[in-house]
Amino acid sequence: MIASLNFLSIIITLFFVSFIIGFFIYELVKKRREALQVLQNKLGLGKNYQNYQDLTLDLIQERQRLQNQLVQLIKTNLQVFDQLSLAIAYWDYHRDILQYSSTFARYTGLTNHEGREISIHDFPVFGSLLTKMTEDSQTVEIGTMQIKIQRIAGDSHCFFILTDLETREAEEKEKKYLTHAIWHEMKTPLTVLKGYTQLLLEEIQEPELLKICQKIDFQIERLEKTTAQLRHLPRLNETNIPIKIQDFMDMIQQVLRSWQAEVEDRKIKIQTKFEDIEEYRNRELSFSQGDLYIVASNLISNAIRFNRPHGFVSVLLHVQHESMVFEVADNGPGIPEEMKDLIFKPLGYSSYNGGKSQGIGLYLVKEAVRRGGGRIAVQSESDRGTTIRIFIPFR
Repeated sequence: MIASLNFLSIIITLFFVSFIIGFFIYELVKKRREALQVLQNKLGLGKNYQNYQDLTLDLIQERQRLQNQLVQLIKTNLQVFDQLSLAIAYWDYHRDILQYSSTFARYTGLTNHEGREISIHDFPVFGSLLTKMTEDSQTVEIGTMQIKIQRIAGDSHCFFILTDLETREAEEKEKKYLTHAIWHEMKTPLTVLKGYTQLLLEEIQEPELLKICQKIDFQIERLEKTTAQLRHLPRLNETNIPIKIQDFMDMIQQVLRSWQAEVEDRKIKIQTKFEDIEEYRNRELSFSQGDLYIVASNLISNAIRFNRPHGFVSVLLHVQHESMVFEVADNGPGIPEEMKDLIFKPLGYSSYNGGKSQGIGLYLVKEAVRRGGGRIAVQSESDRGTTIRIFIPFR
């Protein structure tokens, strides 16, 4: 009897243990399937996997496919860089391969190398130089060339951008010569036309002819101002001496004085307000002196030229966070909505305060603000006027 009871208890115990083990196996399989489902959903895989081995094999294949796509994308980008004559190379750390554009090959002596890729350690001279770079930008001399190397590094890859400084300097000199030549060739005939027009204005008595001569004189003045702005183009990156707010305040007054005749003729009221900036007058600005003059002269002249007779122009300076705000406002006709995206385009028809202009003044303003790390805000309403704010960071 006792033996039967012991046997029964053993059977019950084994059954209970088997049940517990089976339950845990069931839960483990269930959790495994749920984990596989989560992985499938996260990875966007449409297949139903029963085990991790199949999933791992597919993930390896997917990774290889993406790797091949990346390599092809790099090759395509290098072909685009070739069209732009940019010297750029891509270094994949894991594959230890350097892919490069044809301009990069020309700069570094790889023009005779077959294909568009090479192991960076087999790359004569430059390979050692690129792998040992300690800074993201440095200048080296290779033969007669002075090369600037810029590095953009990631976790598993790196881009190198090469610039031939002598070639760039030669291109800049050519641009300066060309713009100066254009300015000189336009200046002389405009001066002659201006002289003859002034004589006609003094001599002509007939109202209709006098009106025509006044229109001619106005267009000549517009061309003179446009050609004067053209002279700034080759010098945009030369004048980079920072100035203080007090110097900028003096500059604004100088610009206003230069437009005094136009202000009096059109009976425009000018208001300046610099009181809010008094305690900051010795702070240096991030804009260069040349760029500040471009900003001040163009915004003030536009507010005067394109305003209505008996109009109003205000020039304000105040501080906002770590920037000085230069604000020019008027009560002119305003900028039409369809023209707001065009006013900063170079030489294209734009509209400022309702008047059409084909100058480059506001384009120069935009470029000056970009160089100084500032920003522009334009607010305009039809028949209410225009306000332009330039945010100029402190140095």
